[in-house]
Amino acid sequence: MIKDITKLESILTPEAILKLEGAAARHQTQSNIIFTIEAIGDHTLEIQTTQNETLSGKYATEATLVKRTQDLFKKILPDFKVAVTTQTHLPSPANVVNTLWIEKKMQEKGVRIKQIAFDTGVDRESISDWVTGKRSMSQIVKALFYFYLSK
Repeated sequence: MIKDITKLESILTPEAILKLEGAAARHQTQSNIIFTIEAIGDHTLEIQTTQNETLSGKYATEATLVKRTQDLFKKILPDFKVAVTTQTHLPSPANVVNTLWIEKKMQEKGVRIKQIAFDTGVDRESISDWVTGKRSMSQIVKALFYFYLSK
């Protein structure tokens, strides 16, 4: 659950490592947060914390990721300074795309299905099925519509 946790084997017992990994596993399961041990020094620990895409669509702020990381590691290593770098998840702007969004943008821009098909090279039937909701859209299809209709 914690990448490069072997770097801590010289300063932690196997039991402490298991406890740390168990707590990290809960963060991964609940919030899709992953910890990576970047470096360990004289009473310092550098950790990168990354939050990947979540099913709930809820994401921690950078400050929250730092606090969660420090809380997690300070319980096991109270005498260590924990320096944290974060990678927060930025949802794709294409996530706003649904059939209503497409219809609205097509009306605003005066674009028809035939024109989208011509400009993108995607067959008219597929475009129509996505626009009407007859066919579900993959993330790639949503991105196509987003960038095409946002210009």
